[in-house]
Amino acid sequence: MKKGFLSGQPETAYTHWAIIGLFVFASVSALSFAQAFFIPVVFGVLLALILSPIRRALGSLGIGPGIAAAITMTIFCAAAAVLLYMISSSLATIISDDPQLMNKVRDRIEEMSGVLEPMRQAGEQIEAMQQASADAPERVVVREEGIFSLWAETTPYVAGQIMLAVVLATFLIASGDMFYEKLVQVMHTDSAKRKSLRIAREMEDQLSTYFLTITAINLVLGLVIGTAMWLLGMPDPVFFGVAAFALNFIPYIGSIFGIGLAFIMAIVTYDNFWLSLAPPFVYWLINSAEGQFLTPVAVGRRLRLNAVAVFISLAFWAWLWSFVGMFLSTPMLIALKAFSERTPELDWLNTFLEGRKQCAEEDEDIVHSVMDNETDACAADEDDREILDDELHGDSEDERLDDDRPAPAIS
Repeated sequence: MKKGFLSGQPETAYTHWAIIGLFVFASVSALSFAQAFFIPVVFGVLLALILSPIRRALGSLGIGPGIAAAITMTIFCAAAAVLLYMISSSLATIISDDPQLMNKVRDRIEEMSGVLEPMRQAGEQIEAMQQASADAPERVVVREEGIFSLWAETTPYVAGQIMLAVVLATFLIASGDMFYEKLVQVMHTDSAKRKSLRIAREMEDQLSTYFLTITAINLVLGLVIGTAMWLLGMPDPVFFGVAAFALNFIPYIGSIFGIGLAFIMAIVTYDNFWLSLAPPFVYWLINSAEGQFLTPVAVGRRLRLNAVAVFISLAFWAWLWSFVGMFLSTPMLIALKAFSERTPELDWLNTFLEGRKQCAEEDEDIVHSVMDNETDACAADEDDREILDDELHGDSEDERLDDDRPAPAIS
């Protein structure tokens, strides 16, 4: 029989969840207050987990953890430097021409559509009436900074945090499997030792598999979008390719920002308004094809996440840690899913986080007995049924061998 997450005596359950609620509230407050510390630490730990397969591959060749850390982080930093160099001139131009660029976009929209012309005339009439009034108070106009100006101001702060994260990741990679060793030493029972090792290795495997796969997909996406922008006659196609590669690490918002950027640049590039819609449409078409077909096939069923959970995680971490939180939201969600997947008490959380799959037979019977015939819940799929049976068999095997099977090998 399944064990629900609200099982137990009502009074005990209410007290239990009240304590958890207070703990969550305190944790969120701490993460917000000390974000200057937590952001580089979390980023460094996740980066070390993601790059761990490279360190293990070098270790299989007889290269020690210290040398492997130096090689891995040198390659990572060199790749980041190359990407920044490729877009540095375009970014400098956009940042320096931020007001002029926005004015060009506004003028082009006014010229081609005429939608803003009545609003402009009404504004001029109101301004003339205000100036004609003898006792009109003096107006103070506060000019807000553009998004690129704000980006330029926050760049040193973000760069400092990235540097701290890179240094921390270097130390973590150079330490090898020391923290797996510490996990074994602090646990008191053999069952707890094996369980903690399996959770840690599961988090490492899922994070590295997901992000190494996504990085390869984003490289292909950047090449395709850059080529498409070049064929459409857009300026700086290399910039669009690199931007598409980087922005696609941010779910949903990244692609929207890329489409908007393509539209803004197209507005000031083409004389024909309808022709200026082609670059953002092509960007959306390529990005949609990648999201709907390439990524689900490459990532695999086990690593798929609930789209709603991904968006909620993105919104939460963006609210808490701003732009950096957008990049870290998906890795932290994957780590949470890997942890809940191996923790029976959090099986309900793993069910909400994972992608859609076939229901168990008893759940399917309940759904069809209550819901109408038009529902798509628990849709029959033989492939999903076989996968579900394998997972259920695998889970029971894990529980049965929890005290017997050896701990995972640590290279």
